[in-house]
Amino acid sequence: MKVTAIIQARMGSTRLPGKVMKHLTGKTVLQHVIDRVASARLLDEVIVATTISPQDDIIVTEAQKAGAKIFRGSEDDVLARYYHAAKTYKAEIIVRVTSDCPLFDPQILDEMLGIFLKENANGFNLDYMSNSLQPTFPRGLDAEIFTMRVLTKTFHEADKDYEREHVT
Repeated sequence: MKVTAIIQARMGSTRLPGKVMKHLTGKTVLQHVIDRVASARLLDEVIVATTISPQDDIIVTEAQKAGAKIFRGSEDDVLARYYHAAKTYKAEIIVRVTSDCPLFDPQILDEMLGIFLKENANGFNLDYMSNSLQPTFPRGLDAEIFTMRVLTKTFHEADKDYEREHVT
């Protein structure tokens, strides 16, 4: 199964605009996140899903420089942005990561993916996995994994604004 990480990123943060382009030890926060996510062994590709807003052109440039693929979509409907990114790149298993976690741990992601893939191979049919529903790791190490089937169902059934603003 094709495993795709989708990192959501935009410049228009309400609390700290432009935070993903701030520099930490010579690299942007976004580049740190892309590098760390991409080093997970069980991933096939990394996509940065940003908006069509011109202010996010800088994110496209930075993500391409860091080796990520790009998808641009709705600024407000993050669920649609994820769905169309996953569909465009033919993802089967999606890893959701936010772009403001520069200390993301790829080993944790590999452990989660290992379990997710093994259980599905054994017929358990996991649809969703998270390490933040019952927090066991510090903030910033959050990851969610879900199938394209469940993302498609959610995309078609979500009808409230808050359901479309927060992918999961």
